[in-house]
Amino acid sequence: MQKVIRSLREHQLPVEFSRQDWKDAALALFDPYFRRPTRLRESIDLFLIEMRNFARFLQSEEHVELFRWCLALHRRVLREDRSRTYEAMHQFFQNMQVSDERWTNIFQMTNPLGPGAAPQDVAFQLFETIDGVAEGCFKPQLQIIYAFAVRDATGAWPRDVRTLDFGTLVENFPAKLRTEVPVLLRDEDLRIRVHQWRNIAAHKSFKLIGPRTVEVTYGKGNPRTSRFGLQRLRSVSKWLIQTHSAARLANTITYVEHMRELVALGKPNTERPLSATLVVVGHGLSTVGFEVVGWDVIRREGRMTVLDRLNREPKGALIHASQQLVALSIGILSDVASRSRIDRVSIQLNFPDGEVFGTARVAVSDADAFSLRKINLEIYLDRIQWAFGALK
Repeated sequence: MQKVIRSLREHQLPVEFSRQDWKDAALALFDPYFRRPTRLRESIDLFLIEMRNFARFLQSEEHVELFRWCLALHRRVLREDRSRTYEAMHQFFQNMQVSDERWTNIFQMTNPLGPGAAPQDVAFQLFETIDGVAEGCFKPQLQIIYAFAVRDATGAWPRDVRTLDFGTLVENFPAKLRTEVPVLLRDEDLRIRVHQWRNIAAHKSFKLIGPRTVEVTYGKGNPRTSRFGLQRLRSVSKWLIQTHSAARLANTITYVEHMRELVALGKPNTERPLSATLVVVGHGLSTVGFEVVGWDVIRREGRMTVLDRLNREPKGALIHASQQLVALSIGILSDVASRSRIDRVSIQLNFPDGEVFGTARVAVSDADAFSLRKINLEIYLDRIQWAFGALK
């Protein structure tokens, strides 16, 4: 497990690990945090992705403690008020999807600057990241934790949490619980609260006053000013990303453990962007030695292009990669914008020089029928079309 985690922290291409290695590592890593271990095993493919998120903060003791604290908070409230907690979680289900969609979009749209980038550009990108992560990704996760915290501290559920602004969530967070995990609401270096960082970034109340010195102004009525170097600003961005990752992972585990009970209240809205599915499928393929190099929609067909990094026999490699056609199809049907314009999905295997070896394609409706057990494996495999050589 440690080798797998180290490869994630160091951003290595993990081609030396088999899919079973990944599953074993995920089970070993997450099993201590599940009260219902069968739910982990049922959702193990999801937690192959979550290993990357855990690796993001695993070396920070404060953030590991925050992650555990959030889990403990959830479980305390569930023990005391299970029925009403399920209702609250059902209401907040969309928060998880919104947060993940924005997280995916941020890192699809952001290209890290090179080592020779101008300090002004570095500062601007860091503040853009702080704004996007704080408001778009962390705030929906904080709303869930805030609701649990108020119920734990007062015995009553707060009303209209999703209508509260960022500052209200932070300032009204129960004082007793706030002191237990200060890293949740403010950075440990400059001790500026998370909603103020968001305001600084969103309102552009910062400027470069020296070669690598930033000045920020924040607060209403009696504004405060702080000056610090770019490296400390990088630390703030890292703190926020780690805080979001820890809070989000705790929320994710709680939702996965209790999803059956939530669905029993009525099927939650499961709309999700296709981009999120592409990230999951791409990671799944990378764990077994493939690299995704392209996604295109051509004449109502969504085509994912991959390379084989393990130099396997090409036909066998394409058959292996084609196992993800079902996941791609489900992702298309879950995306309101894609389901009306994509009828087929395909996975195309290229050689390293760009030459096409072959393609496996299937109708989205057939893959969906197989996922729902409306057709058996034999019928589904018979409906996959295979083409070899360059596509017309």
